[in-house]
Amino acid sequence: MAPVRLTQDQLDDFETNGFLILRVDEHKLVDPIELQRWTSEIRDLPRVHGKWMPYDELLPSGERQLMRTENFVDYHPGFSDLLHGKELRALLQQLTRDEMLLFKDKINYKQAGGNGFQAHLDAPAYDHIGVIEHTTANIAVDPATVANGCVEVVPGSHKMDVELVEGGRISQKWELAQRWIPVELQSGDLLIFGSHLAHRSANNGTAKPRASVYATYHMVSDGTDLRTRYYADRREDFPPDHGEWETVVLPFEDNG
Repeated sequence: MAPVRLTQDQLDDFETNGFLILRVDEHKLVDPIELQRWTSEIRDLPRVHGKWMPYDELLPSGERQLMRTENFVDYHPGFSDLLHGKELRALLQQLTRDEMLLFKDKINYKQAGGNGFQAHLDAPAYDHIGVIEHTTANIAVDPATVANGCVEVVPGSHKMDVELVEGGRISQKWELAQRWIPVELQSGDLLIFGSHLAHRSANNGTAKPRASVYATYHMVSDGTDLRTRYYADRREDFPPDHGEWETVVLPFEDNG
């Protein structure tokens, strides 16, 4: 597959706005049908210790349901080729001007009626590993729409003084003063954004679930063992749900 070459306009847009949208027919990194099949395989993995990391959410009804799976990429050849692969990393390198390594991988399952995520920045959730800039590739498994709680962003907020009140959560005063833009995606579309971009998402108000892949990267110049350190820490502080613990409260980070 020929490498994706971003135009100068796309590079400038990312620099100005803090995010970039590439439709599936532009990047051609993965077939949407294959992506959906892979996601189903991850969602159906058994809950075992020491490997992939499932997390549940608690609904108002008191019911628990799977919200997310993390740290799965090394247990799935298809996702490993995609997220560790040179094509995606080379695409991100054009935006960051440095070689990129995978830092974190997760799939969010926004079930029918599933919860949204408050306005936040990702960076504070990662600063304990290193105060650096991360870049996230969000690949839509299913269409993300306003109705089912797509990601919303504030263009240019990566250059703003964003007021935080708790961890990465944004103050209501700042949130209400901004112009939020919904980012609607079709299956396979790609949203790229940095860890200092303000974003949020609403509840899934439809009767259908939707899933999104989030792959977060760091620059090689910032280290080569950050992923190992991050997941060792996360497994200790935010253990995955294996039916033995109460649902943990996760830190604010990239969600949709």
